[in-house]
Amino acid sequence: MNFVDQGVFIAVGMALSLFGGGGAIILIPYLKAGLGMPLDQAALLSVVTIGINTGVQSVLDRRDIEWKAVISFSLIAFPAVALSGRYLAPVVPDQIRMICFGVFTLSVAALMFFPFKPHQGETRNRKGFGASATATGVLCGLIGVGGGIFIAPALSLFYRIPIKEAVKSSLAIVAVQSFTALVTYLGRGVRVDFSFSLQMLVMVGIGVVVGRRLKGLIPDKQLKRLFAFFLIGIGSWVIVRP
Repeated sequence: MNFVDQGVFIAVGMALSLFGGGGAIILIPYLKAGLGMPLDQAALLSVVTIGINTGVQSVLDRRDIEWKAVISFSLIAFPAVALSGRYLAPVVPDQIRMICFGVFTLSVAALMFFPFKPHQGETRNRKGFGASATATGVLCGLIGVGGGIFIAPALSLFYRIPIKEAVKSSLAIVAVQSFTALVTYLGRGVRVDFSFSLQMLVMVGIGVVVGRRLKGLIPDKQLKRLFAFFLIGIGSWVIVRP
């Protein structure tokens, strides 16, 4: 693992801490295009690394998490992840899966420029909550994306919990979804190098720690705009590349 690899993996961890998601958006294109891994292996590495790190963060933030929302969301997303990873991922061509990834990435960038702003006094929207849980579950199973950046505003908009609480709760949901996807991919016989996985896990963990420290020092608005421009570049490249 060279310095470029280490820098990318640290950036993945920082994204998880700073934005409540977005790690897989950096990780999967790099593993597939930068390191030449098959998409299934890239997705498996993504769910392993991000799942473990979000799980650790969830334990640390357990008192600030809205566990009822996490359980409700996960009960809907859980079967969607399993079915998508088992039946969709093996039959959908990698090119189509990467296009879906690109569209998802551009959508997240748009969400950062124009975030959801629920009005005070709104009640919970069960249909919106269920639809967002199903969609993120399908994406996680298909391309290894946890969807944390989508989950946080969805919890705030449809479940009516404060955004800071929603970010922490979204990481717990990503951890559950990642575990489900992990079991599904392993069940299909997808395997990755253990030594490389461990090194990547350590680098992402370092990024998580750095991100937690930076979060209180850098204005959130500036961080989101910079990350949004970065996502536009990644999403556009994934869609238009041969």
